[in-house]
Amino acid sequence: MTQQGSCHNVNSSAVDTSVWPGSHSSGFDRDQGSPSLRRTALITLVIVAIGALTLTLAPTPHAGANTGESSRPWTPAVETQSVRILGIGEFSGALSRPVGFQGELRDGSGNVRPAGGGAHLAATVGKLRDQAGDALLLATGDSIGGTAPEAALLGDRPTIEFFNRLGVDGAGVGRRELEKGADHTRALVRPGCRTEQDCRVDPPLPPFRGAAFPFLASNVIPSPDAAPTFPFAIHRIGDVRVGVVAVTLPSDSAPETTTRLADPVRAVNETVESLKFLGVEAIVGLVQSTTVHGNLDPGACPDELTQLDLVKRLNPAVDALIVGASGGPATCRVLDADNDERVVVAPASHGRSVTVVDLAVDPSTGDVIRPQTSAFNQTVNLDIAPDPGTEELVRQAGAAAAPEARKPLGSATESISRGMDANGESPLANVIADCQLHATRGRGAQLALSNPDSLRTDLPQGPLDYATLHTVQPYGDRLYLVTVTGQELQDAFDYFADDIGNNGPAVSSNVSYTVDTRRPAGERVTELLVDDEPVDPGREYTVVVNEFLSSPEFNGSPLAERGERREAGLTDIDALLRYVTEEGPLRAPDLGRVRVVN
Repeated sequence: MTQQGSCHNVNSSAVDTSVWPGSHSSGFDRDQGSPSLRRTALITLVIVAIGALTLTLAPTPHAGANTGESSRPWTPAVETQSVRILGIGEFSGALSRPVGFQGELRDGSGNVRPAGGGAHLAATVGKLRDQAGDALLLATGDSIGGTAPEAALLGDRPTIEFFNRLGVDGAGVGRRELEKGADHTRALVRPGCRTEQDCRVDPPLPPFRGAAFPFLASNVIPSPDAAPTFPFAIHRIGDVRVGVVAVTLPSDSAPETTTRLADPVRAVNETVESLKFLGVEAIVGLVQSTTVHGNLDPGACPDELTQLDLVKRLNPAVDALIVGASGGPATCRVLDADNDERVVVAPASHGRSVTVVDLAVDPSTGDVIRPQTSAFNQTVNLDIAPDPGTEELVRQAGAAAAPEARKPLGSATESISRGMDANGESPLANVIADCQLHATRGRGAQLALSNPDSLRTDLPQGPLDYATLHTVQPYGDRLYLVTVTGQELQDAFDYFADDIGNNGPAVSSNVSYTVDTRRPAGERVTELLVDDEPVDPGREYTVVVNEFLSSPEFNGSPLAERGERREAGLTDIDALLRYVTEEGPLRAPDLGRVRVVN
């Protein structure tokens, strides 16, 4: 149990700050005597104590061990207490509802509807909390980041302030937190300012005093260079104590960070032992995964989630899992290692849905009665009145980001149109493909593909700033490097020719292809050249694409299902910013990369 003991030693500085017992009064609307804040104070004291307690525990079990009963025998005579757990996932700084698929979900009739946005998320959480009298609100991870000016240009502080106001009780750690580094997370927890004036770094926003909730990561390996996290938390809801564990799945494709991750199964086994030692029986787990699925139905259970190895192997004592799985929502019941059904839910990213798990707890033992536990995904619909306080926060964040967002970064000598010609070729989409190849050649990319129908506006003539570039391309998609054979690349072009733009993807300047519309669907790309050479079916090629084109969310993209896929360490707007500053002034490139035969 050295991990927990060491974690206390490394992270004790976070406990000593003024973050915990109600120091956020000026930026935190909830009553200082509210149950949530009393729980937060309790969490702090328990975590401080556990550093000493865990040093005396017996050795931990092996990774596959069952450290406690996950569901004891149940009869209808047991009178249970309902404990509500709310979950949000991969918020990604989406204070304003994103455009495109990141701001949509399906309704009960199967129609795609707008969903999300901070103000509507706050209203939805408030309604769900009021229904139960009180609730625990957890975030899986990847809460920060995003490319909207109010998120990207203010160091994620507005996102943390929003979470404070929302009453988040704990947040997992995801790839975005890891990529931004331990120092960045530490600054969000403990900003280092002492006076109100010093803390007012983003006027007209209120003074920023840091997160009023802990970051949780059971499998972070303690070190001075690691992100400031706790291995678990304990909350009291009514008469029930609920333990929370959290893990982030290591990714071989993600950029290296100073925060190292241990095996998640063994880490949770050790953490569960600590919770059991303290008499906690009801345990909820947060899992931040790289699993991607294309489901948009809040009531559906996609196979990608049920087949996730960790969902099956994670300690059976964990009664419910909230999974941050890139993409849409999911509501599942999956057999654990003891062959008991366990609720597994995934909230939709960018604040589009809130998972609701109502644990049925035997108050005499603290055990969760799983057959009586219910779960659903609540879509964040726009037909609910938005929260006025959040609307004002978003307005203030936009005003605070405006000076930086309007600083000139480069220029364009002419307006560059996003419109497509008769061949389906867009000058601006060609620029996007060129800029993504430019940004990733040093990482091994040989060509770039982009979707020409995703751009929101033309690129205007004259000075270009962050706000303008974000308006053109507002998604904030990660870029991925996918290594495929020439045959797989040909198959991808054949597939995309029928689904992207008018006749296929935009491509970088070193690529050209011909589409014969007289041929059957899936066989229409008759000539594909890279660097003026026909694509060799047996050779490997590394293509850079955005998250959308390399994700199952795009109708089963071949670039998601085949080849080796790894993160490039950049977003789409990162690449565009670099291109504007390094290759400007920009002009419309010559057309001719796509030829169509009718």
